[in-house]
Amino acid sequence: MAHIVRSAAERLIAEAAKSRDVEAWIVRQILAGQRPSQILSTLDRLAGKIAGDGAAGLTFASVLVFATTFAVLGWVWPS
Repeated sequence: MAHIVRSAAERLIAEAAKSRDVEAWIVRQILAGQRPSQILSTLDRLAGKIAGDGAAGLTFASVLVFATTFAVLGWVWPS
């Protein structure tokens, strides 16, 4: 049985194809400077935590990660 190894780009494309909300979230992460591997790691962690929550869970996770990105980069609370 051959194992198929997909690149990070292929995995992101597959995730983005799931819904327009997921696609928009991935685009925001890329624009915020996240690497594809970081985005996939976040998606993997969130998938375990919000499984079964549906759109509400994805919305909460999107807001949380988006806000965290701004906080880390210092755009929310400039020093």
